[in-house]
Amino acid sequence: MLRHHPLWSVAVDGLSYRWPRFATLAKARPRPLIRDGQLDRRVMRREFITDEELLSQLRLNGVTDPEQVKRAYIEPNGMVSVIRPDQETPDEPLPPPAG
Repeated sequence: MLRHHPLWSVAVDGLSYRWPRFATLAKARPRPLIRDGQLDRRVMRREFITDEELLSQLRLNGVTDPEQVKRAYIEPNGMVSVIRPDQETPDEPLPPPAG
């Protein structure tokens, strides 16, 4: 794919540095693969990820079943990040301080 080519990356980084507005358009964002234990097949198809590949990545993160996952994302670098239900996520507000 073109987005993973090193020269493409250098060009995008240079343009992003020169024009910050370009960065918001050109930079990849994490895409959700799992939401509340449910696989997002549409995202999986777009990212060319098979069930076996995703399950392998979950196992590498210590998860044996997608239902144990609150969120899983394919990151811009191709890695899969996994958030379990007991972990805080940035989009959730922190609990109020005790006292």
